[in-house]
Amino acid sequence: MPSISYDSYAAWSNYHLTLGQSVPGNPVPSMMVESIGRVHAADVGAQSGLERFAATARPVMEHLRKLRSMQAQRPTGFAAGLNGRGWSFSPLIGAPVSQLACEGLAGTAALAPAEQDAGCTIAADRIALTSGGTRLRELVTWAETHNMTIRTSGTHLGATVAGAAGTASHGSRLGYGGIQDMVLGMHLIVSDDEHVWIERSSCPVLGKQGLARLTVPGATLRLVRDDDQFEDALIHLGAMGVVNGVAMELVPNTTFALLRRHDKLDANWLADLAQGAFDKIAARLHCAVQPEFYEITLNPHAPFSDDATHMMYVPRASASLLPPKKADVLHPSDAIGQLGEWLVKSHISKQLETAALLPDPTDPPTSVSRTLRYLLNNSESAFAFYRSLGGFEPNTGIFDPEDPQRDGHYWSGLHQDEITGNIPGALYNASYAIPLDHVAAAIPAICRAVELLEPSFVFSLRFVAKPAGTMAFTRFDHNAVIEIDGLSPLICKLAAAQIPPELPDAEEMLKDLALLAQTLEKGAIAVRQALEQQGTPFSMHWAKLGPLDKAKVHADFGHPNDSESLIRRWRDTRDALLPTFGRSIFWNDQVVALGLLDRPVAPGP
Repeated sequence: MPSISYDSYAAWSNYHLTLGQSVPGNPVPSMMVESIGRVHAADVGAQSGLERFAATARPVMEHLRKLRSMQAQRPTGFAAGLNGRGWSFSPLIGAPVSQLACEGLAGTAALAPAEQDAGCTIAADRIALTSGGTRLRELVTWAETHNMTIRTSGTHLGATVAGAAGTASHGSRLGYGGIQDMVLGMHLIVSDDEHVWIERSSCPVLGKQGLARLTVPGATLRLVRDDDQFEDALIHLGAMGVVNGVAMELVPNTTFALLRRHDKLDANWLADLAQGAFDKIAARLHCAVQPEFYEITLNPHAPFSDDATHMMYVPRASASLLPPKKADVLHPSDAIGQLGEWLVKSHISKQLETAALLPDPTDPPTSVSRTLRYLLNNSESAFAFYRSLGGFEPNTGIFDPEDPQRDGHYWSGLHQDEITGNIPGALYNASYAIPLDHVAAAIPAICRAVELLEPSFVFSLRFVAKPAGTMAFTRFDHNAVIEIDGLSPLICKLAAAQIPPELPDAEEMLKDLALLAQTLEKGAIAVRQALEQQGTPFSMHWAKLGPLDKAKVHADFGHPNDSESLIRRWRDTRDALLPTFGRSIFWNDQVVALGLLDRPVAPGP
């Protein structure tokens, strides 16, 4: 049977190493957690989806019962602390008293036709019942055995279903929303003796037989069928209970051709972007087929004089000569990860063996640029480093996705598993969503805003349309999402720690790395200020870095005291779904700091 094991007073760090505290002699931050529970559910992996949901609900409720007992000793209260893969940069995760690691809450099965409600508009064989801690890679691997796949994802498949959907993570497929758009129903554990199945009334998923299979002895199951409340609960931000499982809509598995080219941007290119004319942009890249995915990455310091990189996933109707295979796609965050690893592991021996450590100080002209060029192995910027590794070709010649000699790839083969190439702590990432029709004015403005900063980061754009979820940060009908990917402050500190004091120019390099450690935070602030000064509407990703604050959140989603605000609506749905005990533990530092919730007070004994 599923179970939960516990570690007491254990050190914990999130994947990006942005949470917790560092100590003298060890710059890697961590936090000491009084009790960390880990879910184990491999022994029910072969059960039907709803049977597995019921089986894993039992130990989760037992865990919450422990937390109820702990509350009696802590009248000031504490958060339950829910984690999946720990990918959030922000304090949506990480709690010092209790944490529940839900990565083991994994498994996927098909919805049986007998379990489906007669009013469901989606065929049962396109609905997967997957546990909340299931990684997207695990879901896709299962789906492909049924010749199905997911419609969208982030750039990587390592995130859990509950974490990715609950923060409105995106990828994204052109003309589509985020990962939350695939969710049709959710099984929430809201207390130690109560659970909820919530779905849309316009598209109910579970019929009587399906609901009966969710029965947990001694616990009350509530069915909530309400379109508005479902939209509110989708972007749960870790504050609506334990997402034990979800029903997700799949699509038929198809193949794509991968286009990777570099070419300069100009005003006309940006104008086509602002109009969502992705067919015209494909034509600029000599492709006659409209893509399903488009990512553009540019050098913030030379957005129009330096070639940008253009990546498209283009559907193909015919089969390639070879079976679909993994594409080894490199996104900017992966390159930053490789760069970070190289900085802290690979350059020391080169430094010690090289007599002339730094190039001519007049080229490039600044100390930091000289250090960057040296540390980046003669690349002049993080962007140049990415472009050199990414497999981008000049924009010449026709790109024919149907070319039988060209590789075909499934959606799964176009995505790596681990962001930054499984190099934790290397990346600083902030993410801004703006209306698509503001792109042509916004891109030059944000590039001007960072032109004096050192070139240790890149800008990338991806596109999201009409996303589901009341609290989706991609809150516009048509969104351009601006990603800022660059070297993290931590990686700069770790690189500095590797420089021997006897190294010639060591003092200069240490000074430069200290400045680089501040660059990305300054860049994220500069981007926000540029958008504000220009009057461009924007929102920021809940789980990433950057200057997001309560005032901005209230400006975007309304003040919680306003009965018509989205935050008030989200709170009301949370109050309806969670009993008093659930409201006292299902929160986190980020939702409190941003003014989505007030810090709860623990209920009395």
